[in-house]
Amino acid sequence: MIYVVIPVYNRKQYTRKCLSCLSAQTERAHTVIVVDDGSTDGTAEMIHAEFPEVIVCTGTGSLWWAGGTNLGIQYALKNLPITENDFLLTLNDDTEVGPDYLTNLLKAFNTNRPCLIGSISIDSQDPNRLLYAGTELDMAFAKIRDVAQSRFHQQYATLAKGPLYLPTDCLPGRGLLIPKIVFTKIGLFDETHFRHHMADLDFSIRARKAGFPLVIATDCVVFEHADATGLIYNKTTSLRQFWEALFTIRSPLNLNTRYHFARIHAPIMPLYFSFDLARIFGGYILRKMR
Repeated sequence: MIYVVIPVYNRKQYTRKCLSCLSAQTERAHTVIVVDDGSTDGTAEMIHAEFPEVIVCTGTGSLWWAGGTNLGIQYALKNLPITENDFLLTLNDDTEVGPDYLTNLLKAFNTNRPCLIGSISIDSQDPNRLLYAGTELDMAFAKIRDVAQSRFHQQYATLAKGPLYLPTDCLPGRGLLIPKIVFTKIGLFDETHFRHHMADLDFSIRARKAGFPLVIATDCVVFEHADATGLIYNKTTSLRQFWEALFTIRSPLNLNTRYHFARIHAPIMPLYFSFDLARIFGGYILRKMR
């Protein structure tokens, strides 16, 4: 059984599309848990009316990604007949999947077990634009290499010619299959230090250190609405916007989040954090100069 956990907030139309995809899965042994963290756009009402089989948990309005995901996982662990042979799948509401998605996830796990299985991401508006296919981490010098770009040049057609399964150093929560036993061994997502961004990276790295390999299944495809994934920074970002991004929870540049990631995972924290800061500020300057 797969228990799918989806945190949502005021994105009713995306949530409807995501749930419609899950309703059409060929793998029927799954239960969907949506954590609605205070939506005011009628998301909960839509789910109750159109997807009565979906479980809706109500948040406090301040859970963010990690807290919302944890709430759904805790609900499953405490209230549903979940066993050590079952799975939790984290998914975002701004994604869509094909009908064999869950089937392929289970096949990937059975081929590579014990492990965590991650999905590739493709732009929903451009089926050949590869957005994610794994990550290579250099925890000494704060280098995070995007495999989709460095190895496959963001071309899905190039990826499709390669192996079915790829190793990775960490995994995002956007289509992450987790055996229940992993939570028994390492606990939940760390919502204290990683309220929104990097909670999934931290969790997957902890799982890898606990003996669970991280695998990308290239036939497990998540179609991502790239325009709805959150804050984006480019050459048009003003200095004020950049400065605010260093402190807002919604931003992947949040300094507090990145500090704790370095403190927990880097072999030499001051070295890693210094390089990370240099890349953040240097990247902003270079984008403005282009």
